[in-house]
Amino acid sequence: MREWIGRFLARIGFHHPEGRTLLRDQIMMALVTSLAALVLSQGGTWGVAWTCGAALITVNFWWMVRFAQGLLASTAGAVGGSFFRFFVRLGITGVGLYLMIVEAGWPVWATLGGMSTVMVTILVWGALKRAGSNSAKEA
Repeated sequence: MREWIGRFLARIGFHHPEGRTLLRDQIMMALVTSLAALVLSQGGTWGVAWTCGAALITVNFWWMVRFAQGLLASTAGAVGGSFFRFFVRLGITGVGLYLMIVEAGWPVWATLGGMSTVMVTILVWGALKRAGSNSAKEA
């Protein structure tokens, strides 16, 4: 499944290898933890809140990786467009959180737990990258 997601991301335009790897791993983390949360909560609101939090942060991360990739490829400065897209993303995230926590009344900790999957993904990616590099200094 990891290879399929990686090929799919490359096919739709995620050409930077590290960005594609991070996004692929985040998608996998969100899927696996969401499935576990839904099973453990027996399909209850806690599992649904976790899943929606993980989905919201994965979409946000998708946009961020896409933006960073475009920024690396662009030679012209696009500060105004970047600023605008940041606030659009922030607004959509805020609306999503409002709908999940206030309107739906889902547990805050479950929603934030789902959103924290992106931090776990980045920490695992960084730890594996560091473990794979030969950065130890010898005398």
